[in-house]
Amino acid sequence: MTVQWKPGTDAAARVFADGGELGALCRAKDWSTHPMGPVEGWPQSLKTAVSMVLGSQFPLIVLWGPELYQFYNDGYRLLMGSKHPAGLGQGNKECWPEVWHINETIYPRVLNGETVTFEERMYPLAPHGYPEEFYLTLCYSPVRDETGAVGGVFVSIFDVTREVQARKERDRALAEARAERERLYEVFMQAPAIIAVLEGPEHRFTVSNPLYQQLTGNRELVGKPLREALPEIADQGFLQLLDNVRATGQPYIAHDALVRLDRKGTGVVEDVYVDFVYQPLKDTNGTVFGIMAHAVETTEQVLARRSIEALAAERAAMLGHIADAVITFDPAGRVSFINEMARTLYPGLRIGEPIATQGFRQERVDGTPLSADELPAVRAGRGERVLNEVWIICTPDGHKQRVQGSAVPVYTDTRVHLGVVLTVRDITQQHRLEQQLELERNRLTQVFMQAPASIMVARGPQHVIQVANPGYAQMTGDRPLVGKTIPDAFPDLAGQGLFELYDQVYATKQPFVGNEVPVRVARFGRVDDAYFNFVYQPLIDEDGGTFGVMTHAVEVTDMVRARHQAEERTRELVRLTQALEQSNRELDQFAYVASHDLKAPLRGIANLAEWLKEELGTNLTVQAQEFITRLHGRVHRMEALIDGILTYSRAGKVSEQGPVDTGVLLREVVELLAPPPEVQVVLPPGAPTVSAERVKLQQVFLNLIGNGLKFTRLHRPDPRIQVTWKDVGEQYEFSVADNGPGIAPEFHERIWGIFQTLESRDKVEGTGIGLSVVRKIVETRGGKAWVDSVPGGGAAFRFTWPKA
Repeated sequence: MTVQWKPGTDAAARVFADGGELGALCRAKDWSTHPMGPVEGWPQSLKTAVSMVLGSQFPLIVLWGPELYQFYNDGYRLLMGSKHPAGLGQGNKECWPEVWHINETIYPRVLNGETVTFEERMYPLAPHGYPEEFYLTLCYSPVRDETGAVGGVFVSIFDVTREVQARKERDRALAEARAERERLYEVFMQAPAIIAVLEGPEHRFTVSNPLYQQLTGNRELVGKPLREALPEIADQGFLQLLDNVRATGQPYIAHDALVRLDRKGTGVVEDVYVDFVYQPLKDTNGTVFGIMAHAVETTEQVLARRSIEALAAERAAMLGHIADAVITFDPAGRVSFINEMARTLYPGLRIGEPIATQGFRQERVDGTPLSADELPAVRAGRGERVLNEVWIICTPDGHKQRVQGSAVPVYTDTRVHLGVVLTVRDITQQHRLEQQLELERNRLTQVFMQAPASIMVARGPQHVIQVANPGYAQMTGDRPLVGKTIPDAFPDLAGQGLFELYDQVYATKQPFVGNEVPVRVARFGRVDDAYFNFVYQPLIDEDGGTFGVMTHAVEVTDMVRARHQAEERTRELVRLTQALEQSNRELDQFAYVASHDLKAPLRGIANLAEWLKEELGTNLTVQAQEFITRLHGRVHRMEALIDGILTYSRAGKVSEQGPVDTGVLLREVVELLAPPPEVQVVLPPGAPTVSAERVKLQQVFLNLIGNGLKFTRLHRPDPRIQVTWKDVGEQYEFSVADNGPGIAPEFHERIWGIFQTLESRDKVEGTGIGLSVVRKIVETRGGKAWVDSVPGGGAAFRFTWPKA
């Protein structure tokens, strides 16, 4: 890093003469602002110690004074991580709070003159903002000042984390190897198969598990050559097979092999059938030193095959209802039988065809595909016994299931191959649960510590606090908890009945649930009246006894206080609502009376004008007739204005709603408007049904389509109005577009105001209320209304309406 040089004393230049980056940083630092003061005022012992540290290539640090201010070199900086450069001159406790619980017991010993060393000690350092395990070899040495007293601590540090972890990994691997060997022997002895190990050219028994002993009549075998241990098989060809395996190093596999054994020690041999493998055992040089015999007795299976045809019907009935999927194949690999569970795992599987040709892809658990020759049923068709393997079934529609299954060949007593039986069990959910269980185990601690609720566990009848998460510590004022009994940790809760509840839950094994319980608690230097929701949950061991109590608490003080305030505000709101409803009723009555009283003189004026016209008749001049016509127009405009104001005042009122077919409603609106033949009105197909007040929604469409007809006819000989709609989630958006003159952007909001018109009322008759009524109706129903238009490009009036 680049350090900007600041003016310093000659003493600083001498003390920090060396040290690479840290030396430069020390020289540039303004020590006069540090509690240690200017460098020339430091004790000579500190200057010497700092010079030694900066001049060394090994990680070193000097801690000086009661605050243990840090002075370290480039080698130590690598351990600081993101704590550098702020750590230079910083107190050790402030810099390394995560290990202060370790250091606070060491430094007093060193400051008393003791040298303390540790080898490969684990420190949970957080140089990058999160705890990491570091293994360090350290030497803490006292540094004496000019008076002979210990003024500081000299620490040399070697990071041996990699070496310790490598050694631990090696030890773990060796332990696992030893355990594996022991498990292997135990596996041999407990395996549900017949296993023996024969070594040397004489094939001397060195291992014989209980099932092998049982197969051979429980004779003493270990330590004896095969010819001596089982003399009756000497002429049955097995010795020659073993010699060949030893000579070639190639395993030998046999199915349903006949072995004649004296199993009762009477000299009478019995016919025994086995599937077996002679597996060569090789040393590190590849030399065969022995042979493992792995066998499964199939005597009963061989004998049972003799009656297989007679039992075929019974087999189908039984297999059709068992929990596992069962599929049988003929010698050509074609499906010959499917039970109900198999139809579930292989939907659409057809009898008479191989599985591989029916679109079912099968994969290993790592996702790599199984070739046609690797399918369990195909392998069993070649004579192999596939037992308890796991694979993935991919159906033609892409669905995947994890299964465990076995596939075995089926023969008659004369060794005629009848086919293959495949049994499959769906373990998808089991596998997911196992993965989830492992994930939950790993996350349990994190969940506990990061839970948004406050959690504490106390053990034993004395309720000694074992663990408390950060939320609980914060809730209770960050007081010391772990290792204390609950009464000792919370003396401020005495007399509030909580200690007695712990005793009750521990004794009865019944949880206690408290909702909005008031508690007086001392925290952060004050006593609070707080409210909590909490559960005291007894913790039960595997023997049914109580070993502790878990507290799960959530502070709801703010919520309770807010609810109390809300209840008061609700009561006030009810009073205001009632007053508002009374005011609305009075305004409705006023609007009705006002409109009636305003219209009465207008009708009188209209009647007088008509009487004048009838009385004077042909004596009226052209100009007088024009004045009377204008008078009629002004009266009608004023009546329309009064009706519009009354309509606007009622637009926001919501009455009972019901389903409205907007397609039918639009056709009715067009019929009411009765546009002339030259006007083209295009209505949308498949218009939706919405929940609405039919009259209000009709008024919206009447105003928008009527406006489009009125203004477009004024400017074009071929007026065209098009209504469209689209689904926008929880609402529908409707658009009424015309091919008229368009509206400049600066008027897009103005036109929605009451009494606003862009054309002279003498040119286009209107009150300027229609669009304001549209917006008010739409917005009071939860929608919005706007216009998209440019001059010369027509106008599209849009609004949204909730679906429900």
